[in-house]
Amino acid sequence: MIEEQELVAKVIAGDAAAEEAFFKMFRPRLHRASMYLLGWNDPDAEDIVQETFFIALPKLKDYDFRAPIYAWLRQIALRLCYARLRARNRVLVTLAEDLEVFMQRMAVERIQNEALEVEKQDRLKLLVELKKQLNPDSRQIIQLRDEQGMRYATIAETLQVPIGTVMSRLARAREQLRKLVVARAE
Repeated sequence: MIEEQELVAKVIAGDAAAEEAFFKMFRPRLHRASMYLLGWNDPDAEDIVQETFFIALPKLKDYDFRAPIYAWLRQIALRLCYARLRARNRVLVTLAEDLEVFMQRMAVERIQNEALEVEKQDRLKLLVELKKQLNPDSRQIIQLRDEQGMRYATIAETLQVPIGTVMSRLARAREQLRKLVVARAE
């Protein structure tokens, strides 16, 4: 105990060799105590030791030596370890909550997408049915433009009609199809 008091007095006085001896004396034991709490080979254990010295050195002048100085240093280190573990748990809980929310959103989106896809397929089937009710010219022009993606000029060449005729026939065919859809919905 007297050796510790002399060492601390030298550290307080600013003796670099005494400070180095102080670190060498307590660092391994503090590291083991930190690893015991945090887990073997935990990279935070060394950080805890450094933080312990960072906190303890300015307060050394006030230490009263009623107990060995290692007990005081270990107490500082253990409090830092508990704080680190609490922080980890908060992060893990937050990550778990975030993951759960994300998974719920994905499930909802998947269900919505499936419902939209079913609705889309139903509408496409309805359009195919309703196109069969169009007259042959209207059905042909819709097929060339909407299904095959031909340009107006190409359709005009294919049907051997002016481009204006293609546009007007297409407009009439779409209007007929729209009316059929509205009539089916009512």
